[in-house]
Amino acid sequence: MGRKKIELKTIECPKEKSSKYSKRKKGLLKKAEEMAVLCDSDRILLVFSPTSKPTLFYPHSRYS
Repeated sequence: MGRKKIELKTIECPKEKSSKYSKRKKGLLKKAEEMAVLCDSDRILLVFSPTSKPTLFYPHSRYS
């Protein structure tokens, strides 16, 4: 049995938007870390918050 396709739409409630953003950002950071470890590669992640504040994530160098 397959999954249903969900409709993507903008979240209007600021409180809900902030909550979703925080959870999704944490998931993206985890995926970037996993990919770097599995593929032995460097990574950088730039995410803009709903308030247009950028979050730049780059971990410590493997060689330091």
